[in-house]
Amino acid sequence: MKIEDLKAGRVYRAKRPRVVHTLGGSYINDRQILSISPFEDTIQYDSPKVGFGSKYPVISVEKFLKWAAKDITDDLPPAEWEEYKRCKLSLIHISEPTRLD
Repeated sequence: MKIEDLKAGRVYRAKRPRVVHTLGGSYINDRQILSISPFEDTIQYDSPKVGFGSKYPVISVEKFLKWAAKDITDDLPPAEWEEYKRCKLSLIHISEPTRLD
């Protein structure tokens, strides 16, 4: 990704996505760019990790590009974050019960 690929209002996914637990549920730690400052080379973003009443974080464009893997805006439902869903069935191994005689 390059700085030319970044646009305000778009949502980006991390190279190594992680889960964020909130009171409203569990979500992927995606980030939506609110503004890009051409004078300071910084990005202000929103994320499920940003708590209600908190200031939106500001980081350098360089750090954001290091973090971001791809634009996922078109894959998300409108005005929503992607929920984290763990597939518990893939972790269960079904086998015959063991008798302890």
